[in-house]
Amino acid sequence: MYIRKGTAGEGTARDYDTFFLLVHRTKMLKQRHQPSGPAKTEPFVYVDGSFDQYSQSNGFAKPNGTTSPRLKKLSPLVSILWVVFCIIIAISVGIRLHYRLPAPKDHSGFNPVTNVPEFSEHNAMAIIQSLSEKIGYRILIFVFRAWPFAKRLACWQVGKLFGHQIETRYCHLKATLFKYIFGQKILDLFNSLSGIVGTLEEAQSAKYILSTVNEYKQASARIPGAPRFDIWVQVESGSHRFDIMDHMVLKMYTNVTNVIVRLSCPDADRKCEQSTVLLNSHFDTTLGSPGAADDAVGVAVMLEAIRVLIFNGAEESLQDATHAFITMHELKDSIRAVINLEACGTTGREILFQANSREMIEAYKRVPYPHGTVMANDVFRTGLIISDTDFRQFVHYGNLTGLDMALYQNSYLYHTHLDIPQNMQPGALQHMGENSLALLDYLTKEGNLDSLEVANDVVYWEIFGIRFVVYSWSTAYIMQMATVAVSLAFFAYIIYKSTQTTPYRSFISIIGAYTVSMISILLSFVGAIVLPNLVALLLVQGLSRPMVWYSREWYGLFVYSPTAFAGSLGVQLLVASAPLLPRHPDPEYGMFISVPMLFTIITFFLTQAGLASSFVGWIYTIFLTGVAAINEFILAPSSLSYYSANKHGDTKSLYAFTPARVSLWAYTFSISITSLLYTDMALALIDLFIPLTGRMGIYAPVDHIVAFIFGMMVFMAAPHLLAFAHSFDKPALARVVALALMVQVLVVVLAAVTGGTSGGLLFPYDKMHPKRAFVQHLKNLTSGEAHIYVAQTDHGPFFELVVSDLENAFGVPAEPRGGERFLSDWDSIYPFSHFLGSYRLDAGPFIRSHTTNSSVALSVAPLVSHLSGPIPIITSNNIIYDPQTRTRTLSILCSYDSYTWTVISFDAHVLDWSIGDSMPLDHATHYVVRHVGGYGSNGQRLDLKIQVPDHLTNREAENWKLRVEFTAMEKEVYGAHKAEREIAGVKVLAKIDEVFPEWVSTTWLGTVVGVWEL
Repeated sequence: MYIRKGTAGEGTARDYDTFFLLVHRTKMLKQRHQPSGPAKTEPFVYVDGSFDQYSQSNGFAKPNGTTSPRLKKLSPLVSILWVVFCIIIAISVGIRLHYRLPAPKDHSGFNPVTNVPEFSEHNAMAIIQSLSEKIGYRILIFVFRAWPFAKRLACWQVGKLFGHQIETRYCHLKATLFKYIFGQKILDLFNSLSGIVGTLEEAQSAKYILSTVNEYKQASARIPGAPRFDIWVQVESGSHRFDIMDHMVLKMYTNVTNVIVRLSCPDADRKCEQSTVLLNSHFDTTLGSPGAADDAVGVAVMLEAIRVLIFNGAEESLQDATHAFITMHELKDSIRAVINLEACGTTGREILFQANSREMIEAYKRVPYPHGTVMANDVFRTGLIISDTDFRQFVHYGNLTGLDMALYQNSYLYHTHLDIPQNMQPGALQHMGENSLALLDYLTKEGNLDSLEVANDVVYWEIFGIRFVVYSWSTAYIMQMATVAVSLAFFAYIIYKSTQTTPYRSFISIIGAYTVSMISILLSFVGAIVLPNLVALLLVQGLSRPMVWYSREWYGLFVYSPTAFAGSLGVQLLVASAPLLPRHPDPEYGMFISVPMLFTIITFFLTQAGLASSFVGWIYTIFLTGVAAINEFILAPSSLSYYSANKHGDTKSLYAFTPARVSLWAYTFSISITSLLYTDMALALIDLFIPLTGRMGIYAPVDHIVAFIFGMMVFMAAPHLLAFAHSFDKPALARVVALALMVQVLVVVLAAVTGGTSGGLLFPYDKMHPKRAFVQHLKNLTSGEAHIYVAQTDHGPFFELVVSDLENAFGVPAEPRGGERFLSDWDSIYPFSHFLGSYRLDAGPFIRSHTTNSSVALSVAPLVSHLSGPIPIITSNNIIYDPQTRTRTLSILCSYDSYTWTVISFDAHVLDWSIGDSMPLDHATHYVVRHVGGYGSNGQRLDLKIQVPDHLTNREAENWKLRVEFTAMEKEVYGAHKAEREIAGVKVLAKIDEVFPEWVSTTWLGTVVGVWEL
């Protein structure tokens, strides 16, 4: 019945007829069933989804002693406040559960009551402080790996690796060694380590590690029943192909040293050496970061886990498996699985990023604080996460199963100078440590390492870190399709009931009404996405206020949710006002049923597509359909009991005029449950993704992506709000939409006013949420010029606020250097160069005006001639030209001292090369070959066989040479020591450092580049 409050004339003509029929039938029933004697009459009619007092003269008397809670329906304002209250409570509980961490243990590693060894965050933080503060910028990349061998064996490995993952390895032990050895001695070890790739400190670090593990070996020899202790020193050179971000990177390494230590079963029993689990972490840092989280966290957790397991008498082993180890060392074949410990954030719970084995996921089920869903695994495999971990190397080269775990919250500080112990959240280490220990304990005592198989057909998800659910996809398919079947049966009942009650409608008209409702729900989702994207377009293109949501993960909700809400409800208002569409007699009830009906259909199609993440739709279907059924059979009938008991003559017709309504308790259950469940999923999404937008590059449409995310969040948090909106008349709904749009206008004005000034409320950056920048002082050995290159990793405010200040400081204009044409400017950090927005400034005038060397100031000679330090030398050897095949074979020899991270780039059709692991492409293309060497390495060699270009004549082909560009990074690390290689005594990077504001976090590079014809 759809007569609005007031007179019948306010409705449509059809409404008026229905209203008249109701009054007429009520009078007839009153005459037939009026109780004897005086009666209290409370006549009512069904008005806009509620009951209202009508008129004493219409005379439907309510019998004494009967009650109908629906007759006292709450006012619209109270209903709205109640629903808002439920949403706030549910979200608040979800936030509290999502960010809950265990209390950090601050003892020395032994429970003060039981004296049982347990993971201590206090000990782990001591290791992190040693690595990140006393050692600092560890561009020497040492990595630790731990393998709990099946039941008995444990092993350590230490080493240095190559490329952007130069790493160290370890293997572990078994017996209860002295607390002295694995307590203070470990800290002493890390306090002593400090080195850059190829430096003397690097060699001293490896030597110190070797001497320390020899001490451990001597100590274990004095313990009766101690395990066998083996030590290897592995020095390798090699090469491989490493693809990241859809770009091919060719990597070469020279004199990579691994120190491997294995503690295994006594000589009488060698079975335990056959199966190993590798616990992996690294303690190298990237340029510009002390690396407290990435990855001193993994190292600290691993070492503390070793100590606990040793004193518990467990057997475990530590190893690293990067390319040199996993492809060459004799122990590689004993590894059965890997647990990789990483960090891209400094706070919160560790998350299970990737998993590729049912057995390993089942092992993760035993951890005390599980956190992760198969959605994270699916997203990581799409390549949307512009990052990579050692886990990929283990899977690719070792064909291993395993888990990839990482701290991920507050990744604003990832790879910045702010990645320090002071910014680590108490409890985060404890969370990762206890989970890692639980995994090792299960795998060494109960796990069957011989049955591990690679499998991606596993569904897993967690319930607020309390319970971890794991099952196969085949089980998921059965459960989800069974749920779909039950839900469809319920909807069939609803439709059948509708055909049996007045106003009588055909089956086709009922299906048409539900179809329109479900389409309107989809359109509401589209509206919740499109309108925020229009706001994003206005902010970015119209007002030049990009990324105003960046400085806090939840700011996007503030910026985009008003229009998302308006878009979602606005669609419902438009559909309700559109003529000639099939409609429900009760739009609120019809929409309340349509929401779970639509989720059921979506779950069906996602299940048929085989998408593991479809479990989200399945969970929604269960709860939404369940609440609809509870409303149908329990909550709503309580409002119909009065009529059932007092209509002996015309039950069917009177029932039609009092159809099943939607109880406010139904909204309470539905909205509270979906808001609570989605809060955990949404927080994990924005915690990971919002900081990531600051390093996705200048071309990524991050404002529109974030608008999509928060629009989706508004819709998914409470889908039944669409039904609740239909409990009010259209003018009231229009006022709500208008209010939301007014709020959005205020937000846009606030962004326009405060989003462009440092310190403003909606300015994207601050000290703890910095903008990332790369600065390179590049000296061109060919032209003799020196230039400053400044690049940003997002499209937020930069040029107007920073680059213009550099122009003033250096007295020269900044030249934009974006696009494919200038990619070679940043070969030193290839392939990240593809995502940068770069500017170039001529450093020559500044150097000449600030040098104390008058000959340089007055000279026009190339500035590079005044560069301190040796210059790299590139030559070719073994050159052979075959006129029959028009191929040219040569060896490129690079000699350099005091440089590291070298890059050779060239364009050619390569037929063969000395890079193992892969073959060249079958056509001419651009190649980038990166190289890193250990201590004592000062050169590299690359062998090539090249097809000479076809357009050349025979004489030209015989004299044709390969154009090679060589880039090398100077070993001075300005970010760590404020040291730079000067030209004529002028500090260029230091001047830039003075200009940059505190809300910019910079990666500093000093490089040289030259072009050779070989």
